[in-house]
Amino acid sequence: MVFNKTVARRGGELCRFGLILLLALITGACSTFRGTPARYQNANDIVTKIDLTAQELATLSQSVDRTERNRLQNKALAVIDLRYNAFVRDLASDRADSSAALAGTTLGASTAGAFVDSVKAKTNYALFGAATIGAFSIVDKNYYYEKTIVALVAGMRAARANALLRIRQRQNEEIGTYDGVSALQDVEDYYTAGTLLAAITEITTRAEADANATIAEIRTLEVPTDSEIDRRQKITNAIYSIKDDTTMAKGNVALKALGFLQQATPKETREALVKALQPRTKERVNLVEKELKSAGLLN
Repeated sequence: MVFNKTVARRGGELCRFGLILLLALITGACSTFRGTPARYQNANDIVTKIDLTAQELATLSQSVDRTERNRLQNKALAVIDLRYNAFVRDLASDRADSSAALAGTTLGASTAGAFVDSVKAKTNYALFGAATIGAFSIVDKNYYYEKTIVALVAGMRAARANALLRIRQRQNEEIGTYDGVSALQDVEDYYTAGTLLAAITEITTRAEADANATIAEIRTLEVPTDSEIDRRQKITNAIYSIKDDTTMAKGNVALKALGFLQQATPKETREALVKALQPRTKERVNLVEKELKSAGLLN
């Protein structure tokens, strides 16, 4: 009994040690967890030095000079870019930290469970590990959209690029056609483009556009009738009936009429006539059928 208690206590101590070690690694901002090297400059320090004030944004909305409008707008864009880049880095690093925490915690629970003989203690450690995994899976599903961070970042990048392109194009306009209020609104739109909601909207819009394009293409497809299928089969059979010099000669007559070079073997003649059917539009099929009949290969 004393031995079991001692081993259980050591197992618990080992578990706590593992958690403390893991916490030290995470809080130490290890680049292996973060996936990015240390910043060349602290983003917050840069934002502080840029010193974008609410008064400047108010001034932007009231701009009467194109140069001043663009200067204030570019200043705001720089701050938004820095904040956005930090946000994207945090998305990746938070996911890495969560995964590391899960691995370390479950490892500690499993190791501690291996050091005890008591069935009750083993069960408790196993339940603890299972609960940790379950809690993480909830966070993973609800906050990380089933590991779609990469797609979401791509969506934000696309939305931001579209918003920035619009701004750069309009910055060439005079203040009379692109006033300060519109410039400030475009700054807000640029900020919004770097949010997860904008990413989801971008991805959804593109998916709907692709789906609509596919549906439209499907609707333009011709569904052949039974008689049309039978007709096309007869054309195919006529082409593949070319197996000797006599039928090859007829096939070359059809090829010449279609504007193709004559061939030296039955196989080459068949292949050339199949190519002559491309693209398989109604007009093209009608033309090949006509020349096959004229050459005596098709009744």
